Amino acid sequence: ALGRGLTEESLVTYGIGYAPDRLDTIADGATRQGIPAERVIAAGLCKQSDNGRLYDYFRERLMFPIHDQTGRVVAFGGRAMSEEERAKYLNSPESALFDKSSLVYGLHFSREEIVKRKQAIVVEGYLDVLIPHQAGVTNIVATLGTSLTDRHVRLLSRYAEEVVLLFDADEAGAKAAERALELFLAQKINVRVATIPEGKDPADYSLSHGGEA
Repeated sequence: ALGRGLTEESLVTYGIGYAPDRLDTIADGATRQGIPAERVIAAGLCKQSDNGRLYDYFRERLMFPIHDQTGRVVAFGGRAMSEEERAKYLNSPESALFDKSSLVYGLHFSREEIVKRKQAIVVEGYLDVLIPHQAGVTNIVATLGTSLTDRHVRLLSRYAEEVVLLFDADEAGAKAAERALELFLAQKINVRVATIPEGKDPADYSLSHGGEA
């Protein structure tokens, strides 16, 4: 249940972790290991209160390392475990290494298959990348909580001749796809929009119907 459908192998392969529902897990760990406060703050793992005390940025979340295209971990993303949490996804604050308008999640482990197939599938969430990966659909990446930008399009055009937009089948997803289409047409890269039957997201559909479907 904790892995939201991820296998044990995937948890290890993709470095998935868990941030407990506490304020001091990372903060206390960093202090015990002598890691300077400014370093964990710069890494986006902690913040600092007005009285100078460190506290954890991510709490009660399934944690995903975010890599750049060379494979370096530059940030983290957390998916809320509680359905009451308003922010379903939370990313590290932007930094000198992390610009979410120019990175996509999963590119470093999907790149080879994207080049091979000449096609990239773009979805909206970490699990919408990893659950299909488990099912054998490995030319897939996700935006990082932001709309697609021209920098995303330029990045994807380095590896793919065609992009398939696979956004949620709701009004927000339709609007996101419409905005993205304009960017791809301006960059002259082939683009298609796909929808999933039954209004499910890519992760749920992969779990219930398999990769072939």
